[in-house]
Amino acid sequence: MPVCLSQNGSDRATAYNISNKIVRRGAQLFVGWLDAPAEIGGAVRIRLSVCDGASGDPVDTFALGQGIDNHCGPALVMDNNRRLHALIGAHHGNFLYRWSDTPEDEDSWSEPEPVGPLHSYPALAADTEGTLHVAYREKGERWQLHYTRKRPGEPWDEPTVIAVSPTPGYNHFMHGLTLGPTGNLHLTFQFHYSESGEARACKGKAAGYVVSPDGGDTWLHEDESVTLPLTTQNVRPFVSYLEQPHASLRIAPHTVDSHDRLWLFCAMEDNGLLWRRDPAGWDAIDLKAILPDLDLSIGKSSAISCDPFDNIHLLIATDPTAEAAGWYDPSLELFHLVFNSEGALTSRRQLTQTDPDHARWLPAIEHCDWLHPGVVGENGFWCLYTSGLNAGLMSQGDYNDILRNDVLLTRLGSV
Repeated sequence: MPVCLSQNGSDRATAYNISNKIVRRGAQLFVGWLDAPAEIGGAVRIRLSVCDGASGDPVDTFALGQGIDNHCGPALVMDNNRRLHALIGAHHGNFLYRWSDTPEDEDSWSEPEPVGPLHSYPALAADTEGTLHVAYREKGERWQLHYTRKRPGEPWDEPTVIAVSPTPGYNHFMHGLTLGPTGNLHLTFQFHYSESGEARACKGKAAGYVVSPDGGDTWLHEDESVTLPLTTQNVRPFVSYLEQPHASLRIAPHTVDSHDRLWLFCAMEDNGLLWRRDPAGWDAIDLKAILPDLDLSIGKSSAISCDPFDNIHLLIATDPTAEAAGWYDPSLELFHLVFNSEGALTSRRQLTQTDPDHARWLPAIEHCDWLHPGVVGENGFWCLYTSGLNAGLMSQGDYNDILRNDVLLTRLGSV
């Protein structure tokens, strides 16, 4: 049975799994999410729960900080010295960086250090040297995808601009940053924009990939040196609708297996594709062909990770009746799909019980962790999700940001 961590969750309590939200540390589990404001116009509350690593039951829960809206969930990572690091907030503002060597003790956490100025969506990783790496979106006339790092005991580096939007205004890069088993830093992203710059008119047009073999000093684009930043003019996309003006795609954050192969889900106009990149290049698995009774087209929240046996675990929120439902539709339920190392589907099940009045969506699964191999996914993954309703869009005049949802933690069965 799922463990309820909160009944005060934001309508996007577990959203933006660009950030890792679940960390195993010995016999404890650390879980982060976003609670709704206590009152209209108040701040969202960034929460951390210390849970029993066997049952998932919360032992203690406290606030790591606050955010301005429902985009401000925490990013968590544990380094090779078992120090827990967190980036909290923001949405076009300063991230707040905190760390602790005894993270179960609320008073042990460092004072918040601002990291800005106009950051959103941290994707956080740590390497064997204890260096923190983060990719994030930066707001400007043309919104950008930035990368920076923090070596132990040093300040954050000046950012590297990885990609730039082709038009002024909104862009959502849906980026993912991971450390592979060989030490490679993998970074995936998309261009999601419109000529008007208005968010609701944007479409996902192309997805790209860069890798750093030297800890962020240099970046390769499809195995070749590249002059950064990338744009829609010089990117070599592995999937693209650039020649189809009315079509839209959306990638999700990726995972990396023990062979340093990258796996990623991409929702297309009428299908879902599971992409894999190995030394021979990119290959796509057509999910519609093997799962014809599920709608996996654009508009589905998802999460992905790799277990110690190189099985790929994909969680997708979709309507169990195969109806085409938007990403915040109350009919959504979570499905757990498992693929072996060759990409063959080996298991599928509906994870949540059907309830057409409450969406079960915005899954956040433990990120694969090659600093601590064999730990994440052992005896089944821990998974976090939101159960409830969407408050709407912030552009709506009647947007109800104090809507309460349940935040649920569950363990997926081992394969």
